[in-house]
Amino acid sequence: MQTFIVDSFTDTPFKGNPAGVCMVEALLTDQRMLEIAQELNLSETAFLSPLENGSAYSIRYFSPKMEIPLCGHATLASAKVIFSTRGLNEVHFLTTQNLELSAKASNGKIVMEYPIYETLPADAPPALLAALGVKAVRNVAYNQRTFQKAHPIFSRRRFHHYF
Repeated sequence: MQTFIVDSFTDTPFKGNPAGVCMVEALLTDQRMLEIAQELNLSETAFLSPLENGSAYSIRYFSPKMEIPLCGHATLASAKVIFSTRGLNEVHFLTTQNLELSAKASNGKIVMEYPIYETLPADAPPALLAALGVKAVRNVAYNQRTFQKAHPIFSRRRFHHYF
């Protein structure tokens, strides 16, 4: 297994948002991925396994505490690793929620497509607002499906990120 630490959202070493990226060669248990994420001790570590198509990878995200469904900066870091080590300029990722994410390299930039979930109006819990010291709220929305292992309803939107 190859392991990398990549600083996302920056072109300066030791700045930005670091993420671990592990290129998995053999099947790892959930417990082993959690232990590796704990050892790296970054907010998230992405685990990549190649799929049948040479430019597609399954991707799983672990914090030092648990598996999480999606992480933007770890996906960006993963794309950077793929582009740097595999010589590709486009990569596709498939998450445990069956979200298809893609990234393309272009002129020193990485362009990614993130899902946008449908949301419903919600009320922020008063205890949370008090704990955060928030006195006024403009808008609160909630997505019912983001914690389920089902196909969330989403559309695509482009964001540009730089390395």
